[in-house]
Amino acid sequence: MSRQEIRILHVIDGLFSHGGTPIKLLNLVRFSDRGRFSHVFLVFADNKVSLKQEFIEAGAIVVELDRRRNWDMRLVWNIIGAARRYKASIISTHFARADLYGAFAGMLTRTPVIKNVHGMLWNESRWLQKLDSLFSRYRACTVCNSKATKDAAIRQTGARNCRVIYNGIPDRTVSLHLEKIAELRASIGIPNEGFVVGHVGGQIPLRDQVVILRGLDLLVKRGINAYLVLIGDGPSRKDLESQSGQLGLKARIRFLGYRKDVMELLTTFDVYVNMAKEEGFGIAVVEAMQAGLPVVLANAGALPELIEDGISGFLVPSGDHVSLYRILSFLSSNHQSAINIGHNAKLKANKDFSIARYVRDYEQLYISILSHSSRFNNMVVY
Repeated sequence: MSRQEIRILHVIDGLFSHGGTPIKLLNLVRFSDRGRFSHVFLVFADNKVSLKQEFIEAGAIVVELDRRRNWDMRLVWNIIGAARRYKASIISTHFARADLYGAFAGMLTRTPVIKNVHGMLWNESRWLQKLDSLFSRYRACTVCNSKATKDAAIRQTGARNCRVIYNGIPDRTVSLHLEKIAELRASIGIPNEGFVVGHVGGQIPLRDQVVILRGLDLLVKRGINAYLVLIGDGPSRKDLESQSGQLGLKARIRFLGYRKDVMELLTTFDVYVNMAKEEGFGIAVVEAMQAGLPVVLANAGALPELIEDGISGFLVPSGDHVSLYRILSFLSSNHQSAINIGHNAKLKANKDFSIARYVRDYEQLYISILSHSSRFNNMVVY
């Protein structure tokens, strides 16, 4: 490793093809300054469906380890060996097991350690939380993807030296002609003149999509030609389908499951809604904002951090389908206001959650940590 190169050893369960974290890390590799930073990923629970090849093509080194049981302390020695073999400047850990293994390895090798917190719930196990809190003082930094996540990390594990670095989302917005949008709507059985409410996300109780169903129910009862498009799947889907039938909304709701054409489908929405009870960030929300959609969000978790209420989106009390209905009703009858809110949302998303800002923040953090580490006093950083 040259004197100017900073090599980050990431320790993570897997580079799964689903979930926001692997995609976020892949973007970090893709958009990093390769002349100054390189990334090695130590993976110990990957599966056949992973982004391993994409990481390699982006310039990362990927090392897969054999984990024989759920908790395998031999992995600490694997991390130590990799840190020495690849001359790691920093160990960067992701998720509970990696956080503990990596912290221990960093102590033994005297390598600065960064813990990355990607969501509101670090781990439900109290003893793991207590164990992690013991390591907190030895880490160089705990990076959280929102203020809400930071508060949760401090509350759950007593995390120290916390810093917030918001996720960076590449702008993958597509622009389609009105005729193509009408065709897309028709392909999912929605008339072109309908008012379309959209949501993207796993169908789990925490997402509370039933609130959106009830808001839609009020819209339809008030004579608004409204439809709901749900992209995603999960254990709550059957219950949501059942409730849509009980509300008499089957003809108004489209359960599309997982789709690869999400960015195209966003063009068919008039408004994007997320009523999650807790949210560590909200990647799908930012993608909707980038697409110029007005967004209506629950006032919970990190969602209030994504918008300015009444300017680049709207906040409603968590679980309050009546307040949701009122905002949706306003947007359905005030087209120009909806356009203005969507425009402001796009500006905010591209300013505050750009991939360039995200990569820059991490690279500056790496440099700052090394410049304050006695082990790297002789290393040239700039």
